[in-house]
Amino acid sequence: MEILNYMPLAAGAFSSILGELQTILAVVLGLGMVIFFHELGHFAVAKWCNVHVDRFSIGIGPIIWSYQRGETEYALSVLPLGGYVKMLGQDDMDPNQMTSSEIAENPRSYSSKTVPQRMAIISAGVAMNVATGFLFFRSEEHTSELQSQFRISYAVFCLKKK
Repeated sequence: MEILNYMPLAAGAFSSILGELQTILAVVLGLGMVIFFHELGHFAVAKWCNVHVDRFSIGIGPIIWSYQRGETEYALSVLPLGGYVKMLGQDDMDPNQMTSSEIAENPRSYSSKTVPQRMAIISAGVAMNVATGFLFFRSEEHTSELQSQFRISYAVFCLKKK
């Protein structure tokens, strides 16, 4: 009989843990989306400037999935808390790569692009954050309007039924 007395407590604890996991998952997915759109900005402008992109990766740590399409490898890593676009001629870990004459002479390397092109590539991530923030905010505002209109329509429908 005493076991049955603890059942509501166990169910409440399980529900609480499930709620916490759901919140953590929502935060990780939301952050992953922000990172995806940020890196997509760098990637799109790099391609537009005809820069060779070696890898488009979301996440940090070991790669758990990758796919090669054309010259670019698309990868997903274990922790979706970062990302990067690896371009020919840009290596943050080895700045000497930018001074390599072989890479600098390649017309598709990042380092061979003009200063305005390089500024556009670097700034594109932040520009995408601003653009997607605006779009998501506007879509949320529009969704709220639609929900309000739906509620009003439903209330009118229910009143007409009576």
